[in-house]
Amino acid sequence: MKKFILLMITVTILLSCNQLKSDKEADPTDNNNEQKGDTINGIVKLSLEPVEFKLFQLPDTIKVTMTNSTKDTITTGEYYRIEKLGGNEWTEISAKDMAFHDIGYDLRPNDTKIFIKYLFKNKNNYKAGKYRVVKYYLKSDYHKTKKNFNVYAEFDIK
Repeated sequence: MKKFILLMITVTILLSCNQLKSDKEADPTDNNNEQKGDTINGIVKLSLEPVEFKLFQLPDTIKVTMTNSTKDTITTGEYYRIEKLGGNEWTEISAKDMAFHDIGYDLRPNDTKIFIKYLFKNKNNYKAGKYRVVKYYLKSDYHKTKKNFNVYAEFDIK
């Protein structure tokens, strides 16, 4: 009888664990939300200057500024990727062998953080077109929601 009760408890635990996993897998985009305006009366913005480069004068690095115009403290890191617009679709062109320091920066409301980002001209075959830098950030409730949010800064290469 004790073995039967132990078996029932084990099965119940395993089934409940599996159910939680299924619920999380139901929405694969849940952890990759695009920036549409933050829920706390503002947005997080990514910008860079200049926004246009000549192909033959493409710099090695660009300066990207993240601005937190929300009422929440957000966290971001060094990670970024570069995407190119082809037709109506953005495609990642960043080198797959890049590594980043795992540093978390807190941006309080109305704070900005400047990042120097490499274009890796020797690994990416840049051509004329529209590109963007993509960075993500986390809200203060990340431990509960497990959601991250993307922000973008577009630039053109002529």
